[in-house]
Amino acid sequence: MDIAYTVRYKNKRFSNQKVELDGKFFNHCDFENCIIIVERGETDISGCSFKNCKLMLRGNAYTVAKIIKLFTGESPLKVLDMGEPPPLPSQREAESDLRQDEAEPT
Repeated sequence: MDIAYTVRYKNKRFSNQKVELDGKFFNHCDFENCIIIVERGETDISGCSFKNCKLMLRGNAYTVAKIIKLFTGESPLKVLDMGEPPPLPSQREAESDLRQDEAEPT
């Protein structure tokens, strides 16, 4: 699948910052002391280097990592954040309502 990325970086240096990879193309870029964030995996990375960076997985990337962990018993990569993402406000309200319904005598 060939995706036309509207954001493209070539020979760029990223240092001490959060960088979201999704929807972007990186060619021969250097990343140092960065937090690399991946959610959907819709990115293209070619010839880049990563030094002392940490990886944060969210959304679909997080789900795939959990599936790999089920098969291997280990995290696929050493990542900064593979904890369950916080629920959305609507999910919190639904879970709270469910707990209240369970607690009320019938």
